[in-house]
Amino acid sequence: MISNLRKLQLRMLDILTEIDIVCRRNNIRYWLDFGTLLGAVRHGGFIPWDDDLDIAIHNDDYERFITCCQRELPSWCIVQTPDNEPDAHMGGGLIKIRDTRSLYLQADDDLRGKYCKGAFVDCFRYIKYPNISEHTFTFLSRRISFAYNFLNYNPKLTLKNIACYFAYPISLMWHRAVMKLLRLIRGEGSRWFSTPERYVYGLFTEETALFPLSRITFEGKSFPAPADPDRRLRDSFGNYMLIPPPDKRRIHVLYYDEDISNITVENH
Repeated sequence: MISNLRKLQLRMLDILTEIDIVCRRNNIRYWLDFGTLLGAVRHGGFIPWDDDLDIAIHNDDYERFITCCQRELPSWCIVQTPDNEPDAHMGGGLIKIRDTRSLYLQADDDLRGKYCKGAFVDCFRYIKYPNISEHTFTFLSRRISFAYNFLNYNPKLTLKNIACYFAYPISLMWHRAVMKLLRLIRGEGSRWFSTPERYVYGLFTEETALFPLSRITFEGKSFPAPADPDRRLRDSFGNYMLIPPPDKRRIHVLYYDEDISNITVENH
């Protein structure tokens, strides 16, 4: 764990606060999710060892969210998308809002990559799934998730990565076709989750447990949350009140500097 973790958490909170202003101004539906929602419920703020921040964006508002953030966030923020920073491996239902003043490095960062490497907030696109079982959801999503993550976060030239290069677009087209067919057969559905590339983050949640959105306190401030945070967290983590031992706590960041004005970083 880095020594200045708390400074990183507070910088991410600054980004979230600016995002919240933009979303409230433009009536964009978003909410705290994954580990950030867990931290809000279990700790009243960040999980003590957490080094990222997660929000979910309603599918119908997602493109508008990107446009409004690009236009209205302060100049020290950048909206990191596949279009403006392709080296950052964004996409698959995920973009990041980055702080350009800081430097955040993790194991899969490419120091030669031409993308911002500042502190960030992860923004996940949430979509509605047809009426399918958890088994079917897992069967349809995990292959896409595996291929996408291996392809984007394991840049080594291996036979497996070459296979994923071809398998991912084919699997994604197949998934979309099957989802369309299932909607015709079983109805539009009432279960929400991020895109299939994010399958590793848990299971879908019933619409009634998400909407209408509620409010929750996170680091002394009020932010949007699912209607039933308990249900959402159980879908993601199971027994989420059980604190994992130190060797099971997921750590991303290897190095953090909150002010890079006095250092030179290649391609930053």
